[in-house]
Amino acid sequence: MKIPFAILLFSIFVPTTVMAQGNGFGRRQVKQILADRPDMKPVIERDHPIYQWVVAGFEGSLLGQRIYWNANSPTTGRPAEHAAAYGHYPPFISISGGSETTPVDKWAAVVFELCNLKNDDKFAQLAKEAGAGKLSADEYATECVMLEYDAQLLTQKVFQDHPLPDSSHGKDGWYNAWVKPVLPTAEVFRKKHAVPGSPRCNYDFFRTTYQSHIAPHIPPQPAESP
Repeated sequence: MKIPFAILLFSIFVPTTVMAQGNGFGRRQVKQILADRPDMKPVIERDHPIYQWVVAGFEGSLLGQRIYWNANSPTTGRPAEHAAAYGHYPPFISISGGSETTPVDKWAAVVFELCNLKNDDKFAQLAKEAGAGKLSADEYATECVMLEYDAQLLTQKVFQDHPLPDSSHGKDGWYNAWVKPVLPTAEVFRKKHAVPGSPRCNYDFFRTTYQSHIAPHIPPQPAESP
């Protein structure tokens, strides 16, 4: 999940042969993730391509700048979130520390948030347009959800050739529902899932954010001439 800009003021797959072994910062971030979320450690080994992709992502392969791990559970109450760089603060990712999110889903969430960070300029532009009164609450929520849909597509591509091992309990809800199956087209997703009350996206979160953090600061619009 993207932490919207209003609250803070969340190469598709890099072959392992391209990844420099000197990714010390990225390795340290992933090492700390596994120290803070030890249930993730047994899922994959350090030589797994997904592990190496995540290391490279934190090192800066996706954004051209380092991404930090935040050990706090998401402030939104969602399984995962990210924050864009702001001022002197670097971008970061945090994922749930609770058992309600499975270890496999936590790995999938890290990959998703790394992909979702690629949309931050677009999220910021949407917040700017909404703050100028150019987008309604529903329009803002819909466009934010569709950016996260794009991040889901990128996440799928990362896992296509290098899937995570199946859990014996089979309860990896997010990974099994959104990563493994083919996603609906953008048109179908927008019509069916990008709607109020949808359990399959963050529409209500973004709409509430608009109402509580953006709408109160929208300047009065000039009255239309009769």
